[in-house]
Amino acid sequence: MIEEVNKNGQSLNCEVKALENGTIVEFPYIYYPGYKITVNGEEIEGFESEHGFLAISLPETYKSEIVVEYVGTNLMIISKVISGMTLISIMIYEIYKKKIKGD
Repeated sequence: MIEEVNKNGQSLNCEVKALENGTIVEFPYIYYPGYKITVNGEEIEGFESEHGFLAISLPETYKSEIVVEYVGTNLMIISKVISGMTLISIMIYEIYKKKIKGD
């Protein structure tokens, strides 16, 4: 039974009560690698449900606090860093080129 749900951008917090071992909880996110899921402060792995959404299997517990955040994959983070470095390099090159032509 889901007690409380708070969704803020790419982050979702919820409380779940009275669960049996192996209970599957499906979230309103299309499955994609890069989600960080914590249950009662412990990080667990998510998987793709039958419907293509993000899901988790919970251990037996009376009450669980679940936090789902999208942090991205390592490849995505590396790509962003390389893109940023490339943009800065192009800007420095253009500034340097203008200084040489202006002198």
